[in-house]
Amino acid sequence: MCTKQGRVKAKGPRHPGSHPDCRWLLIQIDALQAALVGAELMLAGGAQGYPAGDVGERLADLNVDGSLYGLASDHIVGELVFERDDISEVVEIANAHLREPLLDQAWLNRISDGVEQNVTEERSQPAAAGFEAARWAVFGEQPLRNALSLHGLDAFEELARDDILAWHAETFTRTPEAVTVAGAIDAEAAGLALDSLFEGLPEKGRSMTRDVAPDFKPRRILLHMPEAEVSSLAFIAPVPSTRQGGEVEDVLLINALGGDDQSVLFNAMRTNLRASYAFGAGMDNFTRDHRIIVMAGEVDTSKIADAESVVREAYIKFQKTGLEGDVAERKAPLKAYLSEINDFVIDLAGVELQNSLDGGDPGRVQNSIDELEAVTEVSLSERLKNAFPKIDEFTVIAVSPEADSLPDACVITTPREAVDC
Repeated sequence: MCTKQGRVKAKGPRHPGSHPDCRWLLIQIDALQAALVGAELMLAGGAQGYPAGDVGERLADLNVDGSLYGLASDHIVGELVFERDDISEVVEIANAHLREPLLDQAWLNRISDGVEQNVTEERSQPAAAGFEAARWAVFGEQPLRNALSLHGLDAFEELARDDILAWHAETFTRTPEAVTVAGAIDAEAAGLALDSLFEGLPEKGRSMTRDVAPDFKPRRILLHMPEAEVSSLAFIAPVPSTRQGGEVEDVLLINALGGDDQSVLFNAMRTNLRASYAFGAGMDNFTRDHRIIVMAGEVDTSKIADAESVVREAYIKFQKTGLEGDVAERKAPLKAYLSEINDFVIDLAGVELQNSLDGGDPGRVQNSIDELEAVTEVSLSERLKNAFPKIDEFTVIAVSPEADSLPDACVITTPREAVDC
């Protein structure tokens, strides 16, 4: 099945499949960081020849998915998924909205209100508030923190159409940082389609600096939220960026550490605390240069200190012993996915886009199984030793209705105060 995971702002029905005989194309365009509201407004707010709100119906008629969304904090990605025979009309629609969007004021108000509501709801959740505190601790007053935190709520009230126009003018150009095309199309036809897609856009936008100075020094922080109905606990530390290699090992290791209900962390919580809640692990990007590992989950307020000890002990043991069981069995699910990726244009284009942004050679996905086969117990052990942080290098952040839940922590009452911890 050909599926698309979220982030669809203007779309038709889900696509039924993308095997070689299914005529779906996906274009992923990577440009610069953009305002969250602007990305949604461009697709809904109309363009020359397309009244505001109408394009969604036409794309539905064509069974097209179209979206703009943020990738980490330093890129905006555009995606088009459509049937091969509709390429001319779809590209024409997309070009109009990239080149000269109407940015209708009524739609701006509607989208801005919706985004503000989502941010408000998210910030009311203890886990989200904890990660907000983490961003304050790591980046402080740097502009990147504003982007990662979806801006201050007052910014939504002050947002004007002229702000979106200025963002659009400096963001969308004929020279995006990366473009990937996947599907039943040859290079010549793809090139012509891209020329039409970018026709009329400026050659260059403004220059952009990506210099930031993160502070990943270990901290112990407790965000006191008296009204919180649940408590959360998170461990956060930096890991090497994907452009430095080791990504396949990371996928295998992080899944074993906290990827499912058979993982090290999940079992440690259930066995040692007899907890009914889940605790997992993952990796994510603040930016493409600043990547983190996170171990996090909800915890019983009375057991935050115990949960911290359990996670620490489980991680230390995992880093010492590595994967348990047969490595080939650990590889099997990933190998099955990679074996079928050519049949799924969305996944194929997405992997190639990530590879391009990391500076890799085109077509890496075709060699991905070879990369997986090259992973050994030795390489996994070396990755754990050299790339994964030691337990004392993690910042620990608890969010709790009880101010004394985490011993020796820097107690704060708002996420912003974490910068002083």
